[in-house]
Amino acid sequence: MRRFATALVLLTACADAGDGFDTTMETEAPLVGVDGSLDQADRSCHVVLRDLERNWTGFTFETVGSSWVWSGSVEISEAAAAEGLIPSAMFHMAPGGPWQSVDGVPVTAPATPGYVRYMLRLTHASLPGPGWSGTSLSNAKLEVVPYLRLPQGGRLFDHNRNPGDTENYVLRNPDLAVWSNATVCTPPAGPTRARLVFDANFTQRREGVLAPGGELTIVYDQARLTQCRHLRNGNALYGITAHVVFSPGQQRHAVSVRDSAATIPVPNDARSVALYFENTSASGCQAWDSNFGNNYVFDALVPPQWMGEVRTLITRDTSDPCQGGVPAQQGFSFDTWARQRAAIANGCFEVYQPGLTDRDDPDLWQKLDVKLHWRYVGQQAWQTTHVNFDRRIGNNARYRFGLRDVDPFRPYHCPEVTPTTTADGMYSQIRFEYYLSVNGGQLRPAPGGAYAGTFTDYVNGTQNCP
Repeated sequence: MRRFATALVLLTACADAGDGFDTTMETEAPLVGVDGSLDQADRSCHVVLRDLERNWTGFTFETVGSSWVWSGSVEISEAAAAEGLIPSAMFHMAPGGPWQSVDGVPVTAPATPGYVRYMLRLTHASLPGPGWSGTSLSNAKLEVVPYLRLPQGGRLFDHNRNPGDTENYVLRNPDLAVWSNATVCTPPAGPTRARLVFDANFTQRREGVLAPGGELTIVYDQARLTQCRHLRNGNALYGITAHVVFSPGQQRHAVSVRDSAATIPVPNDARSVALYFENTSASGCQAWDSNFGNNYVFDALVPPQWMGEVRTLITRDTSDPCQGGVPAQQGFSFDTWARQRAAIANGCFEVYQPGLTDRDDPDLWQKLDVKLHWRYVGQQAWQTTHVNFDRRIGNNARYRFGLRDVDPFRPYHCPEVTPTTTADGMYSQIRFEYYLSVNGGQLRPAPGGAYAGTFTDYVNGTQNCP
């Protein structure tokens, strides 16, 4: 079963203790990185409230008895869903009302890529309703906290918008709602999925790889376009549309980015994409965010025409960080001498792409997504780190990574795998595998293969490790 890991802190008082969710049933081991017996705060987007508001019927707000009904959506990560977890929400009238709880209901509506969507429906006699006075409504505070109930009895609370450990969602007059925020828990970026993020401070950036045949997610902060706002009964009667044009095929999309991030496919022939944004309202207002008419243009990242010259260099010489060394196919040995005496211990390789690497370009790092993928023998999963640009060599771009950075025996570090001992009993060794990628194109010694090397230390070098 796949596990998800997350960095968590103990939650001291997100809700009243002893509210009936503890369990003493025999069950499976806790999730990796999570003490399932404790209440904890999630800031890694495993559970997130997307929106919550009074349920509008088209004529009035829905009621049950004398109280309004609230409905909204909550999403959980695909990793959490793979564990069989289901979101719930606790709610009460702050500060002293009793806590209630409701489970999410799965829905068929499209979810944010990388997530699974559920619907929340809040009903209770203590909730505000149309019979409340204006003074009562102005003082009303409905507090809500979504969470995942863990098999061992603990709970994982949504703190992806609210940073404080005891800070929850609070719905206040006049709208009594939690509105969607497209910038929170966006679709994950990856080798074939890019995020184009347009921040409130009018900066923009690409995350992940804008790859032909992949996906593109547009994350737009509404604060960039505030000119056209039209609300009626708390309902938004305005829109923010992203206009997207891929080149050279001129494939066009117009997608809403007002309430959530929009995800669209990238054509197989795409080499760049241009975007501009339009704000309209029911009153006829119209405004634009278009980089002063120039549009926002991002180049697609395609594998370079050539990658090669993979070498490892371990030497006391300091004249050049990559010159010389041995071909990576021959492997490397990083031993006690290298750890103590070598001035240079690098892996290096070169990339050629016409129009990019054959000229000086300070933005090359945005156009070539260069990564080292590595693991120690005995591990299943590959780890990934970005590789720094070294300098131009003729028409090529040279990149290098430090072997010391991945040395499992480096100071103040305990190896992630159990070392093997040499036949003479004097040394510990760990085998290291790696390959490289540029814009999704892989550089390996053979299809499916990996470069390799060996790290060696004295046999007692890790005696203080647990």
